[in-house]
This record gives sequence, structure tokens and C-alpha cells, in this order.
Amino acid sequence: GGGGGKEGGAHTATPHLTADPVVAAAAAVTRLQGLVSRGAPPAEQVTLTVGTLRAGTAANVVPESAALGVGVRASSGAALERAVAEVRRIVLAESAAVGAPREPEITVVSRSAALRCDPATTEEVRRVHAELLGSGRVLAWPGSMAAEDFPLFGDAGETLHGQRGVPLAYWMLGVVGPEEWRRTAPGGPDAGSPPVTNHSPYFAPHVGSALRPAIAAAAAAVLDRFARLPQREARPVP
Repeated sequence: GGGGGKEGGAHTATPHLTADPVVAAAAAVTRLQGLVSRGAPPAEQVTLTVGTLRAGTAANVVPESAALGVGVRASSGAALERAVAEVRRIVLAESAAVGAPREPEITVVSRSAALRCDPATTEEVRRVHAELLGSGRVLAWPGSMAAEDFPLFGDAGETLHGQRGVPLAYWMLGVVGPEEWRRTAPGGPDAGSPPVTNHSPYFAPHVGSALRPAIAAAAAAVLDRFARLPQREARPVP
């Protein structure tokens, strides 16, 4: 957020001539960590991550500004609104605490609706997958804080864009190979450590064991959906 108490940055030999935006940014990052544990009701699922912090170009200069990239996720729209309001309050307060001459700019860059799957459709697809792959390989997923634009195909799209939504079903694909499972399983050399997850620089899906089931699962689900469409009377082509 914004510059110092006096406009612009300053030399590190005279830090009293400006307010340090890095100090404000660091304080905001630290205070934001308490948003989930203290700012959100225990019954709400909320996560917050400061993914980027950019400031300055030289070690001997107090920079003019600092920029934070904050990712907030919640299990409902109302919870997300409350969390975003808390982020605004914290960033404004920490900026004011260092004497910034103007309020920081706070912009919501993107937003995704919570994914709500259709129970009946989900159960039908799960049954198809269990018949295809075996019930032991199709497990219940408790959900997560992952986010994307898939909800726009459902009710969220109707709410935001006036488009008629369709029933949604969503599944996760396991891509951990047998060697990694053996290594992290009880008795393995890395027992107790979870397999490497996506977005880690060490994430490497085991294509050999994941690709064929992935294609088969998608095809089976699509064919099942088509089979359930209302049958239309065939009309002769004029």
C-alpha cells in the first residue's frame, strides 16, 4: 500500500524522512495470518495466503510502495465477503499505522463462486465410475478450498450471467504413482509424509497409471449423461 508519511521513498541513512511501506506490508502479512483463527467464526471454512510481496529494487533505498497479492477462499459467498472485508480493514489499518499519506489501493482481481454439485447427478456418475473402475477405486471426497470457473456452468452462471445452469458433478483424479505410494505408506522410507501435491515444483503426475483411467472415467460419465437425455421423436428430413 501507498507511500511514506512524506511523499516518495528515502535513503536508508535517513529512514525518518519517510514511512516504510515494507514495514507496513510485513505487519499486514503477520496480522492477516490471524484472520482465519480470530476473524472467522469456527464453523466457517476460510483460508488466506499471501502469495506475493513486491517492494523496492535496492537494499539501500526505502521504497516508495509495496504490493501484496492475497488469496482468500471460503465455503460460502457470505463467508468470503466477511473475509475480504477483514483483509481491507487490516491493510488500511497497517498503512495508516506507518503514516502513509494516502490510503492503499485495494483491488479484487478475480473471484469464483463456491462449487455446489447436484446430489443426484453426482451419485449417478459415481455409480458409473464404480462399475467401470471398481468400488475400491472410487472414494468419497470431502471437498476442498480449491477454486475455478467450473461453477459458472451451474447456478452460479445463472446468477452472474443470466445463463441457465446445468446439474454439476465433479470428481478428482488420483495421479500419484505406485512407487510414491509405497514410499509414503506405513513402513516406507518417507512414511507419514503426504505425496507431493500440485503446484509443488516436485509435482510429477504418473501419466502411465493415470491417463487411461482418466479418459475412461470422462468418457463413461459423458455416455451416461447422453443416455439419460429425453429421447426425441425422429423426424424425416425433407
